[in-house]
Amino acid sequence: MAGLDVVFTRKRVRNINLRVQASSGAVHVSAPLRVERRQVEAFVASRLDWIEAARKRVLKRRASLSTELETGSFLPLWGQKYRLEIIPASKARIVLESQRLLMHTPADSSQESKQALLDAFYREQLVERLPDLMDLWQPRVGVQARECRIRRMKSRWGSCNIHKARIWLSLELAKYPPGCLEYVLVHELTHLLEPSHNRRFHNLVASVMPDWKNHKAVLNSGLSPV
Repeated sequence: MAGLDVVFTRKRVRNINLRVQASSGAVHVSAPLRVERRQVEAFVASRLDWIEAARKRVLKRRASLSTELETGSFLPLWGQKYRLEIIPASKARIVLESQRLLMHTPADSSQESKQALLDAFYREQLVERLPDLMDLWQPRVGVQARECRIRRMKSRWGSCNIHKARIWLSLELAKYPPGCLEYVLVHELTHLLEPSHNRRFHNLVASVMPDWKNHKAVLNSGLSPV
């Protein structure tokens, strides 16, 4: 389709939707059941520049995530970079100290076990901040979510199960400036008022967070701030 390998599906949706998967750079297109394929192909062709830019961001982001977890590496946390120091210890934990992340871990720890420890640290950072952010933003948006959870997400910063009033946020958000986490939270809370990404949705987001585009631009850059 337009010279690209595209994963194409038909769904009960109103519009043609296009996204580039953040984990692989794969192009996914979904279209309403009755839209002709030539219309879909024309739409994809009209967005080739955007697709190319998005795929370049994916490659940069994947490169930024390939850092070896060794002493001297620099890791992102809340939009800042911290020097990693590996400290041999029997009890695995990470301590934030000034501009350093002290990773206490057994001397023979694999990269996989170090990454799991880092992921757990990022999760703790997010969980610590979320209660206050929920208390701040739910009244402003005018909704109440039943729960908000954290998980590793391959192609999204967040998601919302409207029927269960459940919000999921990406583990990656702990790497970005705090405003990015707040933007994604507001975005998903707003879906409890408006499921679609239509004009009403964006007006609702802007009414409570006028600078939301700035935070979205940071996330769309595809690079964690290392």
